[in-house]
Amino acid sequence: MGSQGQKGRVRSWTFGCALGLAAMGLAACGSGSSSPTSTVRSTPTTSPAGPTTTTTGGSTSGNQAAVLNAWQSAQQTLYGYLQAPWQQDRANLVAGQTAATLWLNLANYFVDPALKSEQTFLVGVKMGQLNGPTSFDLGTPKVVALTPTTATVAGCIYDSGTTTASGQPGPSNLDGGGAGGYKGTWNLVLVSGSWKIASFKTSSVSKC
Repeated sequence: MGSQGQKGRVRSWTFGCALGLAAMGLAACGSGSSSPTSTVRSTPTTSPAGPTTTTTGGSTSGNQAAVLNAWQSAQQTLYGYLQAPWQQDRANLVAGQTAATLWLNLANYFVDPALKSEQTFLVGVKMGQLNGPTSFDLGTPKVVALTPTTATVAGCIYDSGTTTASGQPGPSNLDGGGAGGYKGTWNLVLVSGSWKIASFKTSSVSKC
């Protein structure tokens, strides 16, 4: 598990963009470019679910269900933000709004370092003028480790349909790193009764 919560297939370009934002201002990063070297995860067609992951005890199966619910809600929330039009989000970022306030609900499902990683990821996508994937499949995640305060989920997610600002297919390393999907593990921690993703690591696969 990477200590910074970064997906092995996607995130490196967003940190370069973030450095560019600090050095040159938001408008300069990704300006005029429709094909950054990033990877985007897919987006749901429904509104992000509210926090429903509270658990303070109970059976092992009940705790596993709560962990899986938290994981699924986290992915749906992230993809909901990815699906939102990049134009308004980019304008808000250029105007000085922060990732923490622009994508407020991420904090319901993520904690650092994963939270910071996903916020940086979204900044890169929006400043890179990318339309989020049109379809996704969260697959069949499983809880592979569970203690009273920590859990690990293993899963494989398939997504597709990311496009550039001009409507052309996104860069080849988008949508599962060009392979169609990505699998990995996500580490969750119990924070004030709610399970949240703290770190994760994934890699590209041709098929889930």
